[in-house]
Amino acid sequence: MFIEFIKRYFTTYADSLTDESQGHLQKSALRVLLILTMAVFAVSEIRSVFFPTERSFLGVNTAYLFLLGGLLYFSRQYTRLVSIVFIVTLIITSLVLLTFSGEHDAQKYALVSLYILPLIIRLLFNVKAALIAMVFNVYPFLLTASDNFDATQTGLSSAFYFQLLTFITLSISLPLAVSRIIQTLENNASNMKRLNKTLNATAIMCEDFFEKSGTSTLLCDQRGKIVKANQLARELLSESRNQTFSDTSISDWLTPVTVHQKNHRITFFWQSNIAQCTLKQNPQVYIEVRRASVTRHDVYVLHLQNTSQLHAMQQELETTQQTNSRLAHFDLLTLLPNHRHFCRQVNIGINEQDKHLTGAMFIVRICQFKLLNKQYGRDRANRIILSFSKTLQKKLSKEAVIGRLRGVKFACFIPLGQTYLIQKNLSALIHSILPSQITMDGRRLNMDYQVGIAYYHTDGGTAEELLEHCEMALEYSTSNGRCSYYNHDLENKLVEEHRLGLKLCDAIKKKEIRIWLQPQVTPNGQIRSFEALARWQTDGKYVSPIVFIRIAEELGLLPLLAENLIKELVVTLTQWHKEHIRTPIAFNLAGQELMNDAFFALLMSLAADNSWLSSMLELEITETSSVMTHPLIHKRLRSLSQYGYKIAIDDFGTGQASLGQLVDIPANILKIDRRFVSPLPQDQRHIDIVKSTIQLAESLNMQVIAEGIETQEQANLLVALGCHTLQGYYFGKPSPLLDWTEQNNAKAKELRMVY
Repeated sequence: MFIEFIKRYFTTYADSLTDESQGHLQKSALRVLLILTMAVFAVSEIRSVFFPTERSFLGVNTAYLFLLGGLLYFSRQYTRLVSIVFIVTLIITSLVLLTFSGEHDAQKYALVSLYILPLIIRLLFNVKAALIAMVFNVYPFLLTASDNFDATQTGLSSAFYFQLLTFITLSISLPLAVSRIIQTLENNASNMKRLNKTLNATAIMCEDFFEKSGTSTLLCDQRGKIVKANQLARELLSESRNQTFSDTSISDWLTPVTVHQKNHRITFFWQSNIAQCTLKQNPQVYIEVRRASVTRHDVYVLHLQNTSQLHAMQQELETTQQTNSRLAHFDLLTLLPNHRHFCRQVNIGINEQDKHLTGAMFIVRICQFKLLNKQYGRDRANRIILSFSKTLQKKLSKEAVIGRLRGVKFACFIPLGQTYLIQKNLSALIHSILPSQITMDGRRLNMDYQVGIAYYHTDGGTAEELLEHCEMALEYSTSNGRCSYYNHDLENKLVEEHRLGLKLCDAIKKKEIRIWLQPQVTPNGQIRSFEALARWQTDGKYVSPIVFIRIAEELGLLPLLAENLIKELVVTLTQWHKEHIRTPIAFNLAGQELMNDAFFALLMSLAADNSWLSSMLELEITETSSVMTHPLIHKRLRSLSQYGYKIAIDDFGTGQASLGQLVDIPANILKIDRRFVSPLPQDQRHIDIVKSTIQLAESLNMQVIAEGIETQEQANLLVALGCHTLQGYYFGKPSPLLDWTEQNNAKAKELRMVY
């Protein structure tokens, strides 16, 4: 305590070296001088007590001790006044001793006291006062120097030079040197003050920037101990604002998501440039820790950012990318590989197998799915596709590759043994794989397929070639043979049919398809009606109706073709109506036309605008078309029947659910197909079939027309069996409509009954 008091009483601190606190330096110097002077007089006082010869100075010493003690006491409040009193006392005492004392030592001490007077004044006051003291000291110097001057000598004595050196050193050089030191200290103090002010301002600015930078920032040492954290960082890391961060580590608040390594060594996450972490209090909150590049002094500046929303967006983006990947490689409904991914998988499998691999690729197309889609709705139709794909995956081996190409087309590649290189065996295998029925909502739906097949190696070496050849084979899949195999002749045929399809499309648009008529006669030979037949001539040759009608159906051109022909027929029937020619004409419909809303509306409007037309225009429904089983067709045929149209079932006995058609379709006429007529009259079994058909029609009050009659024996037998109308080459071959309408319908009037 005492030592600390002495230090505080006599020592000047750095904060004393300022312009405002310069008095501290003077006060400290004054106290030191007073204490030292008191120490000298105290020693003299003690000597006077113990040595009687020196007691003459006892009173003077005591007086000086009291004076110095008083000055020391008042130096705290009256520093400048005490300094003046101390200097004046020192000057007076020194001059008295120098002038009136006869002792040489006393004069010497008095002279030294006067010589150091400028130094003392500089310590207690300023440079100007010290300079005045220096000038004042010339007087004691000259006073003492005259005593050392010897007039008998021609020069100055050595004592004079020594005294001059002492005067210059103590009175001039030393005060100036001390002044220089003090001035330097004062300048340094001013600089320190200015720097301290700048530093304080910078510190305040940095603190303000640290707190209000808009970024969650904290400082930590190399071990992760948190040195400082701004308000945003505290709010980010802690839910409670009152929670303290002192003596905590950053690892107490954050958990790294991944292990960080640098130069194959595991490092702390706060030493990495960027680290992804989660909040320990809430692992759902993701924090990105980014180390500032300006880090120095073994302290890390870490910027924190809440990336929870960004992490959620990244997860959503990854999910979207996965979804896009599935969309790019898989069918969204069945999750089977799409066309591109299917080819890639097949090619990979082919490349991985040896050269002796045998296999086959086939494309399965679900027939009449558009009708199912329209009848049951899109959702249920999709459930049918999904059920079919699951059945297919279940029945095929793991080595098989299954894909959905588009719509209702599925592709399969299966490795095969030698047994299935025979087409009959492979067809049986495929039929066993394809489900004949699919159950949906407790109802069983009959499934029908078309299959195009190509053998690996023989028909192609890559998935793309095999698929292309399967598509070609699929084009020639028929109702009689659902499985069609690719061959090179088939490819040439398809190319030719493609060329023919382009010409047909152009011919239909230009209305180049012509109508031919074939008579239908009564048992007595009178023409009862005609059947309208389409004929097309291109490049000087007639194309078979079976060929171009099938191509038109595949290209979806039947509604347009039927519309052109029906309009041409109506023009002819209108002329015949004006001429009172009452011979009807039967027009063939394959079913696709009736599914077309525009064509159905055309038939209805024609009947509404021309009341006589329904009795002159008969509609023949081709029973071999599977579309005829669709409920919409039945509904529209009933509407047409109500408008007066006569409905005839063509090719009866060869197509879809013959007996069921008699119930669902409001038919007036039943046509017996030529395949039942051709064996007559030799084949008794066919005779019985035709006889039963005629009896069935009579029981239903339906007219019967027999097609394909080529001999008189066939005609006589059919008449005997009760057939009402006969048709065939025996009675007349088809001829152009123009033959019957030229020359003002002369031929039509000649061969037909005119009322």
